[in-house]
Amino acid sequence: MFRALCLPLLVVAASLPVGSALRPAGADSIGNLQTEAATVAQRLVLEQLQVDAARQETSVASAEVSADAEAITQLGQQLAADQRDLAQHLHVVQSQAIQSYIDSGADSSSSDTTLFAGGSARAQAASEYASLAVGNITTQMDQLHTAQHALQAQESALQARQAQDRADQARQSAALDQADAAAGALQAQQAQVTGQLAAAVSAQQAAQAQAAAAAVAKAPKHTAPTTTSATIATQAPTTVTTPSGGSGGTPTPTAPASNGDPYPNLPDPVLNAFLTCVVQAESGGDYSVVSPNGLYMGAFQFSQPTWNTAASAAGLGLLVGVPPNEATRAEQDTVAVTLYTLDGQQPWLGDRCSQ
Repeated sequence: MFRALCLPLLVVAASLPVGSALRPAGADSIGNLQTEAATVAQRLVLEQLQVDAARQETSVASAEVSADAEAITQLGQQLAADQRDLAQHLHVVQSQAIQSYIDSGADSSSSDTTLFAGGSARAQAASEYASLAVGNITTQMDQLHTAQHALQAQESALQARQAQDRADQARQSAALDQADAAAGALQAQQAQVTGQLAAAVSAQQAAQAQAAAAAVAKAPKHTAPTTTSATIATQAPTTVTTPSGGSGGTPTPTAPASNGDPYPNLPDPVLNAFLTCVVQAESGGDYSVVSPNGLYMGAFQFSQPTWNTAASAAGLGLLVGVPPNEATRAEQDTVAVTLYTLDGQQPWLGDRCSQ
């Protein structure tokens, strides 16, 4: 059963000028920097999915090369066994021929006539047995040569396939290296954009604070200050903690209890026909299922790396590192819908639901 791991090679880095000089933070608006940061983040998610796919295909190619090597080893062992069998057959045929030749002269007479007759008989027997032995040996050698030629042809075919598999392995390794490099470049650009955004926000906050301080300095001073809504806004807020149901101040807001669920109020999106089919094909609708090898989890059978990148793209960063089968139904559906939006049916290519 195909899992939500195998993705197509997405060419996303080509459209982004990685390594190009970014504009100074002082010349950019915060809105422009936020848009640029969001664009880089989305492309980084896609590039990380590409790295996952390239890593899996490299692993498959390596396994095929190992299988070819094992098959060639077994074929060599079979050739050696056939050669041993031939040597044994030759020895047996030769022994039988010699023994038959010796046994044919056991009844020889001492008279001259019998002696000559016996010698003639032995000579004829020897010739017959020699012909038989040579014939047997020739037949055995022909059979061995035929088997050897067939095995050698198989070995040549295996070696050719192994060479092709090694070429595939090298190509997949190169693709993985390229994807890793592109992801690294995107991460560096993301860090640079994030730093510029933080600097721009800090500069804006400093300018606002300076303007507020200047406004306070220019305001008329009163001997008896009165409390107004304007002055209240400039005062530091006071936090008063009161027991439940009590009074005496404004209580500090607290996060609602989630019972371990980081997104308790997350709405469950409606699945399209394809994703509805995937749920049934991959898990039979069981959102807590785990594959026998432990690598694929949840209703959509996500691998952990693909889940992490898709959850990040969905804006559910608290789910990164959480096993998919431990997430709620709404969370799993949201991550699956996001992955489908990013890459369509490709993550489940080979599933019976894919077209």
